[in-house]
Amino acid sequence: MKSRSLLSRADQVRAMALDFVSFGFVNLLQARHPLPDDFRARWDDFALEWARRPVEDFYVIPPDFVAPELPDHGRLHFPSPYPGNHSENNMAAFDFFPCEQGWTAPTMLLAHGLMSVSDIGYRLWARRLNARGWNAVFVHLPYHYSRRLPGHFHGEFCVGGELLRSAAGIQQSVVECRVVLQQLAKKGGKLFGGWGTSYGGWIMALLGCFEPLLQRMILVEPILDVDNAIWRSPSSISIRSALRRVGLTPEDTAGSMRLVCPLYQKPMIDPKHILMIAGQYDRIAPPEEIEELSRRWGGTHFACFPQGHVGYTLMPESFRMAQDIWASDFATETSRAG
Repeated sequence: MKSRSLLSRADQVRAMALDFVSFGFVNLLQARHPLPDDFRARWDDFALEWARRPVEDFYVIPPDFVAPELPDHGRLHFPSPYPGNHSENNMAAFDFFPCEQGWTAPTMLLAHGLMSVSDIGYRLWARRLNARGWNAVFVHLPYHYSRRLPGHFHGEFCVGGELLRSAAGIQQSVVECRVVLQQLAKKGGKLFGGWGTSYGGWIMALLGCFEPLLQRMILVEPILDVDNAIWRSPSSISIRSALRRVGLTPEDTAGSMRLVCPLYQKPMIDPKHILMIAGQYDRIAPPEEIEELSRRWGGTHFACFPQGHVGYTLMPESFRMAQDIWASDFATETSRAG
């Protein structure tokens, strides 16, 4: 019993140390991006405009947007429906990994975490999904992978004190995923899932609230309370400092959180088809926060494992649980026929 307690304590210390190093790196990166003098005025204009409009408007596909033709495999690039100030980030990118059954089989969107630098692991998960009869589509989230700005780290411009750019990235991600899902449905797809971790879990949670085609969600340490992530998280010390220098307070940003915060939304998915995974030692996406949303949404599956925000335990655990919960979804064609 004592040895088990010591092992648990060692796991906690190791997880906290890894998170501490990660938090420090993120804070150092954000410290080199001071806010421009006109930021406060631009933020006030944005907050005033969206206070008058429904959240659904934020994630609508523009009526004049021309959706791209999807490839059978490989990478798809297309202009983002909501372009911003950086040309590299204005090209949406998705990698397609079809299974033997083709695009009429179930398809899972894979959304990576913040500052993810390698897709090797996600390609492995794509192969595992293929083996279970699922197609996989890897999402290049804003300012990551092919959308990274030259001379900067992956995701460096994704979340920061420039809250307008952060909100625009969330909008881009959700709307671009909506475009791809709707095009996949035209290719005969009928069952779609979203599997996201951290920042990717944040995106998938919002996608499940605004896109009816998404029918399964696996959220691994999703960021759900954006207000907490900005104003209380240890990874956001530099962000808070920058916001306070231009006179912004939590009260100034609170009204606009409904636009980007899953806590304020309801999923369009049946809650029994949502799986939420938390890390016991996570301080960015606290387990109590994820469990609270699980209760609020009602009927979702929730589990917590001994990990901090950074680690490699929760992806395999979430895949194992998903196969148990939705066994018929993950049966191969051969198994279904049997």
